[in-house]
Amino acid sequence: MNQHKFKKFFAIIIFASFAFSFGGYTSAQTAKKPIKIGLLYDLTGLYAVLGKDLHSGATTWIDWANSQGGIKGHPIQLVSLDSQSDATKAALAVRKLIEVENVDAIAGCNNTGIALAVGPVCENGKTTFVTATGSEVFEQELKPYWSFRSCTTTWEMVDWGFGSLKNLDPNIKNLAILYHGVAFGKQAVQMAERYAPMRGLKIVAVEKYEPTATEFGAQISSIMKANPDAVAVYCSDLAGPLAMKQMREMGMNKPIVTNGAISAKATRDAFKDAFSIPPYVYSSGTKSDVWRQLPKDSVDYKVIAPVASRFEEKYKDQYTWFNHLAVINMLLITNSIERALNADPNLLDRDLQTIRTAIRDKVESIKDFPCGGILTGSPKNHNVLQAGSIIATFHFENGKIVHDPKLSNIKLNPPPPMN
Repeated sequence: MNQHKFKKFFAIIIFASFAFSFGGYTSAQTAKKPIKIGLLYDLTGLYAVLGKDLHSGATTWIDWANSQGGIKGHPIQLVSLDSQSDATKAALAVRKLIEVENVDAIAGCNNTGIALAVGPVCENGKTTFVTATGSEVFEQELKPYWSFRSCTTTWEMVDWGFGSLKNLDPNIKNLAILYHGVAFGKQAVQMAERYAPMRGLKIVAVEKYEPTATEFGAQISSIMKANPDAVAVYCSDLAGPLAMKQMREMGMNKPIVTNGAISAKATRDAFKDAFSIPPYVYSSGTKSDVWRQLPKDSVDYKVIAPVASRFEEKYKDQYTWFNHLAVINMLLITNSIERALNADPNLLDRDLQTIRTAIRDKVESIKDFPCGGILTGSPKNHNVLQAGSIIATFHFENGKIVHDPKLSNIKLNPPPPMN
């Protein structure tokens, strides 16, 4: 079903489609050629804390999709490799996906540095790559043609977090920052310097930590000496949450705002009790983190609920952003494949490069597509998740994620200019 028909009949078929309709398929039909999608997430190493959540989200959704008949009767075949939190190994792995496994498209990479190593391989291999990294550095450095993002961006998370702080307490003025000293963290500091004045905030301290750090006493002491009204922590690992725990242990009794990485399973398991200590850690999270607390008649709930329910039944755990981010990656790729098949029903019988090119073109042309947020691409916009469409503020209370709708009433400032 094309996008026009999808939107027209969305209210009727939302559960069956989950965000796009699969072609009818029955066991009586002749088996069709599978669609091969490569997955490349960090399943081991430093960034596995997020990569494992992404992988479980992607595989849960593909299992559901295949149970509904695949895409127009074509089953989806996943080829999953571990990027091992290492840029060199990731580049070799994605080359295998392109040249040996002959996948039709690739999703993966939850770390900007690793995505920047994988992206050029996909560009040279003329294969669609959808990454889970949140940093604008990806577009700025790569200037991609075959590569896309479908993720909340650094500037959104930073500006949204500042807006949440001001909604929490308009008197908050002085802000300290602790950041992960890699691409995402450095980009977050740049965005903080840009957006803090727009929100009436003054940055009074900036401290960096390394991803392997386990002790943050020196940084926390410097932050406490600056006497901020609140602290922003930008992280993509377990070290940042550990630093927040140590802040509370050292008596930092101020609100903390951070990005959505704290909803990852490993982080929740280790630090949810520390996050539940007032005045709380507030996250620029997403609607998928708080999906059960959304209005049941909302489009966002109806899109997220089918796979989230299936995930929680399978894993006996909460469905959160990094599970859903992978689902968005899958939706973007598979909806583009479906539209390509609508245009050319015999596409999968063509040569591999023709298939890959058709998918790329459809990814770039996706428009107003519901995914829990909204997907819209263009030749000039390869981050196809519309700004602000999926973000929601939450905090932990008694170890549970709690939606903060009042803190989520935010109008984002304009995005930064692209270099």
